[in-house]
Amino acid sequence: MVARAEAAERTTEKIFSAALELFRDRPFSEVTVQAITDRAGVSLQTVLRKFGSKEGLFEAVGQEMLRTVMTSRRPATSDVRVAVETLVASYETMGDVGWRGLCEEGQFPWLKQQMDKARAAHREWVEQSFAHLLPAQPKAERDRVILLLFAATDFYLWKLFRRDLGLGRQATTERMIDLVNNVVRGLRDE
Repeated sequence: MVARAEAAERTTEKIFSAALELFRDRPFSEVTVQAITDRAGVSLQTVLRKFGSKEGLFEAVGQEMLRTVMTSRRPATSDVRVAVETLVASYETMGDVGWRGLCEEGQFPWLKQQMDKARAAHREWVEQSFAHLLPAQPKAERDRVILLLFAATDFYLWKLFRRDLGLGRQATTERMIDLVNNVVRGLRDE
């Protein structure tokens, strides 16, 4: 029983890994279950038995990607620099896949749901990472600051700096830190 469970887990990991590789290389609309099974070295029947459908597979892959990403983003301290460096490291790994997801979320309800979960998870990351900087009350002010910090650390900004403007990773990190610090400085000046 244990060996069978371990084999099933390894198969799932191979499927998730193959799907992620394909999502990095191609638009979601071009990734097929067959391509995933071929890359993973498993049968189509195995995937369909495990996930039920293409949508079921893509949802499971999306949930695993989100779990992995959010786990990697947990900074060890509440230091702004460490939090942003950790976040940018995550974007370096998953930012292009995330951008592709944003571009295609209108085409697939399952993808829209995953992107909504990712936005909610980023907000939660902001609230946890910068909890010591957030005003306790009033709620409207707290929400305003959360949204400003959300924007200052969102991967739209990472994409703008890294892909559109050609900044390096370190310069991108520094500019995002500048933005977070400016939001915080603005709080102190009010």
